[in-house]
Amino acid sequence: MKVQPIARLVVVSCLWLLPATARAQVASVTIAGVVKDTTGAVMPGVTVEAASPALIEKVRSVITDAQGQYKIVDLAAGTYTVTFSLAGFSAVKHEGLELTTGFTATVNAELKVGAVEETVTVSSAAPVVDTQNIRQQTSLARGTLDAIPTTKRLGQFASIIPGAVYSNPTLQDVGGTQGEGGQFAVHGGVAGDLVTSVDGMNQSLQGLGIYSFNSQTFQEVVVETSGASAENSSGGVRVNIVPKDGGNIVSGNFNTSYSGPKLQSDNLTDELRDRGLTTSASIRKSYDVGGGLGGPIEKDKLWFFTAARAWGASQYQQGSYYNLTQGTLFYTPDPSRLSHNNEYFRDVSLRLTWQAAQKHKIVFSYSQQNNCSCPFGLLGVGGATAIKPAPEALGEHHYNPNVLPLVSWSFPATNRILFEAAVSANILGENSRRLPETGVNDISVTDLSANRVYGSSATNLIWSGSYNQMTLHQYHQRFATSYITGTHAFKTGIDLNQYIRGPEEFNDPNTVNGARAYTFRGTTPVSVTIYATPFGIRDTTHSTAAFAQDQWTIRKLTLNMGLRYDALNASVPAQHLGAGYFAPARDFPAVSNVPDFKNLNPRLGAAYDLFGNGKTALKASLGRYIPYTVGSTSNPANNQAQTATRTWTDSNGNYVPDCVLDASVPGINGECGKLSNANFGQVITPNTVFANDALTGFNKQFYNWQGSVSVQQQLREGMALNVGYFRTWYGGFLATDNLAVGPADFDTYCITAPVDARLPGGGGNQICGLYDVKPAQFGLVTNQVTQASNYGSQTQVYNGVDVNLSARFLHGGQFAGGMSIGRTVTDNCYVNNDPSIVPQLAPGGSATVTDPRTSAYCHVNPSWASGTQVKFLVVYPLPWKLQTSATYQNIAGIPVTASYPATNAQIAPSLGRNLSAGPTATATLALIPANSQFEDRLQQVDLRFSRTFQASKLRVRGNFDIYNILNETAVLSDNLGYGSQWLTPFQILPGRLLKFSVQLDF
Repeated sequence: MKVQPIARLVVVSCLWLLPATARAQVASVTIAGVVKDTTGAVMPGVTVEAASPALIEKVRSVITDAQGQYKIVDLAAGTYTVTFSLAGFSAVKHEGLELTTGFTATVNAELKVGAVEETVTVSSAAPVVDTQNIRQQTSLARGTLDAIPTTKRLGQFASIIPGAVYSNPTLQDVGGTQGEGGQFAVHGGVAGDLVTSVDGMNQSLQGLGIYSFNSQTFQEVVVETSGASAENSSGGVRVNIVPKDGGNIVSGNFNTSYSGPKLQSDNLTDELRDRGLTTSASIRKSYDVGGGLGGPIEKDKLWFFTAARAWGASQYQQGSYYNLTQGTLFYTPDPSRLSHNNEYFRDVSLRLTWQAAQKHKIVFSYSQQNNCSCPFGLLGVGGATAIKPAPEALGEHHYNPNVLPLVSWSFPATNRILFEAAVSANILGENSRRLPETGVNDISVTDLSANRVYGSSATNLIWSGSYNQMTLHQYHQRFATSYITGTHAFKTGIDLNQYIRGPEEFNDPNTVNGARAYTFRGTTPVSVTIYATPFGIRDTTHSTAAFAQDQWTIRKLTLNMGLRYDALNASVPAQHLGAGYFAPARDFPAVSNVPDFKNLNPRLGAAYDLFGNGKTALKASLGRYIPYTVGSTSNPANNQAQTATRTWTDSNGNYVPDCVLDASVPGINGECGKLSNANFGQVITPNTVFANDALTGFNKQFYNWQGSVSVQQQLREGMALNVGYFRTWYGGFLATDNLAVGPADFDTYCITAPVDARLPGGGGNQICGLYDVKPAQFGLVTNQVTQASNYGSQTQVYNGVDVNLSARFLHGGQFAGGMSIGRTVTDNCYVNNDPSIVPQLAPGGSATVTDPRTSAYCHVNPSWASGTQVKFLVVYPLPWKLQTSATYQNIAGIPVTASYPATNAQIAPSLGRNLSAGPTATATLALIPANSQFEDRLQQVDLRFSRTFQASKLRVRGNFDIYNILNETAVLSDNLGYGSQWLTPFQILPGRLLKFSVQLDF
């Protein structure tokens, strides 16, 4: 089944009458329990009402079933009064229940015979143990978000969730210095699986764009980390935003914050100076201005909430300078111009909540943004090869238009039947531009001696390229029906996603300047890489799912049983790429079913109320998940050879590769060696083909299983301890096999590692398991992507334990956090004896050819210490309307690697010949196995002091924040190219930062 395209935004905005979910169950509050009489007998037929100002309909009611049980679902977070009544019995009313999203609150009652008008009122504290759900989650109410020292960017939630790991360590934030980015994962998951949802609707573009969710609209944020139900496809982190709805009373807020360079301390130490760092991290500016207003257009009928926000961050990049000799092929740092980024975000949002009839609720929301990462990637230097970019070697990524409309409707047809559905769109336009300092003729240069890239950008992203534009449209539609009794909460529905990439025309050959990039060693040319520009891609992805989920309570046991069917299908229209410098005009035919996967994913779990008092819950879960996937797998435009490399000996010293660079002369000519890929520029002969088992099949898609066992215990009123064991393991790995060559077409060699006390064992050791293709087969490439299981076994398994404590105390005080201990062990040793096979890493990446094919490199077994974290937040009220709060993080340092560009002269004695690429070629090799060495641990403490002033209905709160109060200097990124600048820090944790902010509420 495929979702038909929605052509224009106006169509989405006008779908008022379509069924749409006001709150998917995963993003709602549930109240459940059992009613008994004074003898302990269960009582069917009792009317249970849940009333809250958060409900536009004011009250939701149900009737207990034959077992005396009831369940009220699809409630908004807020403060509730729950009333139990039955003719001939005294009514019981529980007041003051403050409930958060995604939590099932157990509220039981005991009725006694009495007058109808008699009511027993109980002031109840909200329960802290959920005895029915198996989800592991962190709920952050608006009050908590306002109280703790944070910018409220979604990625920053990783700083308060034990076990959360950023996809890029440089995203570690100090007071808003890192802008908006921040994908993270937990329990051995993949950061690309992080899903951001609004009202339960997936609004992620999988890192292809930057959408800054407006924190002025947040009522609550719930971060789910384990035990996802059949309503969700992926098992990754799910950040669910619950927006503000307005209300029957006009209310609003305004806040502003600022920090600048004079409010930051210098944390450059002698040790860092000795490592080559000459400047400390320095903020250039950080600001945030915004406000919101909500209230009734018609009381109990139509509410509105609107908000606007402008915020940004700019930071100087340590040790990086603009190029004083830009326009040449050489880099000269300009000490007067320290590199800096400029991230800015603008948003206006509107939300309307309409009680169209007694049981019909419609919600419409719309957000429009204009954002920029200018330049993109300056502070994002990380990973195993970490190359330092000069700013001119990057591009400005402008995201405009950037809009998010959503229409929703819910209908509790009876006390037992609930209909939900929704439609939303996420439309992004990205324009990647050159910096003003970068000309169209500036060529990208990578200097191996300094591990630096400068000149211009040379990124062969087929969907964008270095300087290009793209449009992404994502549409999401959902329908569900629930049947709820006190014993059962059965839900079934369909979930439809459509992702459209395009339809730009791709005719600019300078998507990479000159369609070439040079590699130097200092000022000596080494090689030249050519690109098949212009780049571009179009495709449409359909994700169709049907699910059924039942929550069945049998006395003290609640079973959570679900099954989800997922179908992923992608198609590609006919495509045309214009002619470039080295590639002819190319036309690619339309293709379909690339891929066409079908999956059946069970979700099983159980929660057991151990003593029947709602204070101790034993929980277990097991589920199969597939990643959130967009884009085609086997697109003909993407299967071409996009790049090829030749060695370059600049004999005449003119810094021009005097040779034929393109594929018309694939062999040695002039100053250049053989072309590394004979398929470059060809359309008829694809560079990569996909086997059927990599494109189609049942349960063949990349997947993971997640399991957990935990116990949750209430220690006292408002305090709970949660201890859990978590396991995640992956399957469905792919491998790329070069069919043009086999194991016999490679010669093996060893190198002697440099003597260096910082290397394992002090260096000087032999590193073997290295291969070079024989000269006769050099440049022959016929890649086939297929299931790795065709060759051997590949594994990736996480095991870990979390210990978390949550507590509420005093008047608004709270604590949340704990410790996480875990590690991921990977093994792809099956490829060791066949260098023609490159294994996939989860998901979608591949092992680098620089890794030696030995057990020390293919079996990665990090220490438990590397996966140990301690994180918590605390809010503590003080006298005289003062309040203090803090967040604490203690996490492992970044991995240390060494990428060594070995020369032909170092390799030839062991190889017995020159490298196939030629006598001037180099081979970049890893000297340190992955995840075996680490920088010192990172420890960060952020502190806030607040004072509230009250004047009638106006409340003004002033905040004074101190970020990184200990002035720590943890390394976030360093030069990983082995040489004179190896381990020179690129980026350290920014120094102690002061920030002032003011918030007005009325």
